[in-house]
Amino acid sequence: MKHKFLLIGLLLVGLVMVASSLSAAPNSSPPAAKQVAAPPAEMAQQQLPDPATNGIRSHAALIPIELSLTEKGAWQWQNSVPVDASEQLSLMLLAPDSTGWQLAVQSPGSSLLALDETTPGVSHQTSSLGIGNSQFPGDVYNFAAPAAGLWTVQVTAAAAPEKSGVNGYLVISSDSPYRLYSHLTTYNLLVGQEIGLTTRLTTESGTEAQPGSISSATMRLKLADGRTQLLPLFDDGLHQDGAANDGTWGATFIADTPGNATAQITATGTAPDGRAFIRTSEHVFPILTRTLTLADRPVRSRDLGDGRIQLNIPADLLAASPTQLLASTEVWGHDAAGTAVPIVWLSGMVSPQQNGSRLTLPLTLDSRWIELAGAHAPFELRQIRVQDVDTAVPLSQKESLPLNLNYTSGKQTVPQITDDMLMGTAPATPLAPDSAGVLMLIHGYCSGGVWPTADFSQYAVFADFNQNRSHNQFAQLIDSYGDNFSSFGAVAHSQGGAASLHLYTYYWSGLDYSSGNRLIQSVGTPYQGTALAGMIAVLGEIFGVGCGTNFDLTYDGASLWLSGIPSWARSRVYYHTTAFKDVWWRYDYCHLASDLFLSDPDDGTTERWAGQLSGANNLGHKSGWCHTNGMRDPAQYNDHTRNANMNANANR
Repeated sequence: MKHKFLLIGLLLVGLVMVASSLSAAPNSSPPAAKQVAAPPAEMAQQQLPDPATNGIRSHAALIPIELSLTEKGAWQWQNSVPVDASEQLSLMLLAPDSTGWQLAVQSPGSSLLALDETTPGVSHQTSSLGIGNSQFPGDVYNFAAPAAGLWTVQVTAAAAPEKSGVNGYLVISSDSPYRLYSHLTTYNLLVGQEIGLTTRLTTESGTEAQPGSISSATMRLKLADGRTQLLPLFDDGLHQDGAANDGTWGATFIADTPGNATAQITATGTAPDGRAFIRTSEHVFPILTRTLTLADRPVRSRDLGDGRIQLNIPADLLAASPTQLLASTEVWGHDAAGTAVPIVWLSGMVSPQQNGSRLTLPLTLDSRWIELAGAHAPFELRQIRVQDVDTAVPLSQKESLPLNLNYTSGKQTVPQITDDMLMGTAPATPLAPDSAGVLMLIHGYCSGGVWPTADFSQYAVFADFNQNRSHNQFAQLIDSYGDNFSSFGAVAHSQGGAASLHLYTYYWSGLDYSSGNRLIQSVGTPYQGTALAGMIAVLGEIFGVGCGTNFDLTYDGASLWLSGIPSWARSRVYYHTTAFKDVWWRYDYCHLASDLFLSDPDDGTTERWAGQLSGANNLGHKSGWCHTNGMRDPAQYNDHTRNANMNANANR
């Protein structure tokens, strides 16, 4: 008997070792899609978000440095910048070749002071700014009790810059209670559309404008083809900025180039406390080509049997049709009194069916939803939308379309909502070989392997190291790797948590065949995005793109994505957040550079508020742990106590 148990143990160890050595590879075709549904009570939360609620709240300024040759033959940049700090001021110099740069400052009433490690009253540290392994190096100088007012900042380079234009950036961040709140005015991010951005000065926690505070604002817009525009912002009520002289400034442009665009807003003025200020905000967003438009034709239905009805949403082709789209709609009918009643919200990944220039987007309706609503004809679809699968940007929307469906409720009794009403019917055969289920350890954006495997049992390591993937691409890679196992649960770091949730929401995978207490467990996942995503895109223009731009990790992209995630999927997530340990006798942070841009508390990448996922299971916030290695406190994925708890409760 002992030999038998030894043999079984060796086989299990062998399985784990083999599983850990495999790497993720993309599927040749997407995994089987779920028939996503949510009850009428959740229709409001499944609507597209208002971009005004997803603004960047900035307490810093990222100022471009363009070196020029002086009469004395030195390469130099000098500027006067307002400082509205009272107790804490940080300056950071970011440039590809900043090791040969000298920073000097002159505060009000003093002389020019060259900064180095020995400068009295100034602490110096080398640091970097980024997410995961996509990091840009720099030097940070912290000033205690800085003088408010106009400072002169001078940068001198030992050698000529490698190229013209922006050579680096100066970051100014302080403890001022005033923030610059900036946001897009639309999510119709399509070629030919007018796109606007607005900004206003607000308090630390509010979003209301402080009228009269901003005196000047500009936007540096860079399009995917490399063109750069400098646009003025106005508070005149004519630039999607609200009413004239209300404190909100805006600028608009016509999108004419597909691809990722970056926008940096710079605002100066006088805060309500009488101090002059400068703030910037950094944004990145995709501009897509509209490939289709929803058509003004009735929606045809087809009986699929087993109580399932296919809804064929009509569209017209405008360009090459994508192989996969995300379609969503509300289904409405009428009750016995003739009053319109909501039936269900439907969504799912669809493959367009083409006939000439016409497209059909098929979604599946479970007739039991009609029974629950007690509805009958006439039926209609409302709030119909089609979105890009990698950005969730809406490609076309329609308020309503009539649905040709002959169905009268009362054919069956539906006592309660079941899983197959929310997700559709699972594939008839297992998706994976007959092998033991595993706990999949998943990393995040632009990352290597992070989880200490000694903390886990019966595990497999997902490996798509140092890559930039949308949530949809990431999810499909997890599914592809998961095909090696009969089932799996997920312990995920950073973006890996969002990708796991995306997989569970939209596709059938080994997650659906697993068992245990917790399906998806995540640590440090920015479910609501991070301000660093836009920052990385702007810095990438001078440092190189690194791992690349990721719209899903921005506040805007995350909010668009979350609008498609129903409560039943969120409820299977168990998440943790962390932050730096706060003590009274020192300036506390997880990461010195990212602290200049994030709102406390944060883990160096994810702010605590942005790590929350409504409808999911919050397993608590823990201080003294940071996002990754190399930060002030230990990396959150090295918390062996938490890892043991996740291992014991994980699905497999």
